Amino acid sequence: MVPVHRMETLFGQALAYQCEVCKYHVRPANQGLYVDHTCPTSVFPQELQFNLKGHQDEVWYVAFSPDGRYLASGSRDKTCIIWSMDDFSIAHRLTGHEDEVAYIAWSPNSKYIVSASSDRTLRLWDVEAGANLQLFTGHDETVTSCKWLGTNDRFISGGLDHKIIIWNTNGAIIKQISSPRVHDLAVSADSSLLLVADEKTDIHAYDLATLTFMYSLNEPTEVMSMALSADARHCITGLRNGELHMWDLDARARVREFSGHTQGQYVIRCTFAGLDDRLVATGSEDGLLFVWNRNTGQLLARLRGHTKTINVCTWSDQAAALATASDDKTICIWPAFHGAPSHRSDPKAGPADSNEPEEISDDEEEEEEEGDDDKSMGSAARSSAASLDMAF
Repeated sequence: MVPVHRMETLFGQALAYQCEVCKYHVRPANQGLYVDHTCPTSVFPQELQFNLKGHQDEVWYVAFSPDGRYLASGSRDKTCIIWSMDDFSIAHRLTGHEDEVAYIAWSPNSKYIVSASSDRTLRLWDVEAGANLQLFTGHDETVTSCKWLGTNDRFISGGLDHKIIIWNTNGAIIKQISSPRVHDLAVSADSSLLLVADEKTDIHAYDLATLTFMYSLNEPTEVMSMALSADARHCITGLRNGELHMWDLDARARVREFSGHTQGQYVIRCTFAGLDDRLVATGSEDGLLFVWNRNTGQLLARLRGHTKTINVCTWSDQAAALATASDDKTICIWPAFHGAPSHRSDPKAGPADSNEPEEISDDEEEEEEEGDDDKSMGSAARSSAASLDMAF
């Protein structure tokens, strides 16, 4: 006897497989039953749409709001800027930190951000009002990372002072534990898993409900950054030696390596991108963004756009775009395909320079460049990621 809805199940499995093997998976599978799903090259980010100028110094972090309406940036100039994704204008410039802003985290409801700074503090901001709601003091050294914990009233932070702190948004410390010096944090969507990248070669996993240590993953060299997939089954680690590794957290095994980018003393934050986290991206000290297919490890693109080292890249399904930030004091917006919210005209943002896509063969070797300044984690909790100008 044929099970109920068997045909529907088979169709669903076929579509899931087509998405799994899609080379550039950045848009939903909606072609219908008569055509196999595939995302053509044309829908992959390949044209720099806007170059946002507002910071007076290097931009160290950017993050899209969960609803895709805003982009927040943090800079060496000690400020945060809230950018509207409707017209790429500056909604608010947030001042108050006394040192570099190294990290920003959005609340789940997109109404607040927490900024982490080298001044050893965190600040809570109301995005609509552009107002500072709370100052958090408890760290004794640079605060390197922060994450919200599934609700809009609690978040976690880590720093170089061997502290991990869970905060209430009213300023109270809910819980604090001693830890290795924190290079980066990652929290699962259900707030059950906490990953901590230390200043050496390990990723430490904790049960977030109790902050109980569970296990460690060991890398061959210093872990500079990491990212956790949305389903919390995989994480990627960016290493000082220029390698990028993907781990299966259920098996606690390294399952894939990505290479080609240049990384040394600087923190370059890696990320998952595309629909269902099907892409992996990281920046490079030579000013290129590298993008791979997560499942095959195939290098899809080396993208060029910024004029100096790129410190972070971030992807938003809602905005259907990549954003990158650089030492050149700018932020670049790269829409994944026409029709995305970020694919709009705006006189204030200023279109990017009309650089033609540069073709780069997969076997071409990139020259390594040394950075200008000491931007190691120890000096300023430095983050770094991607630069763009499409090249297949």
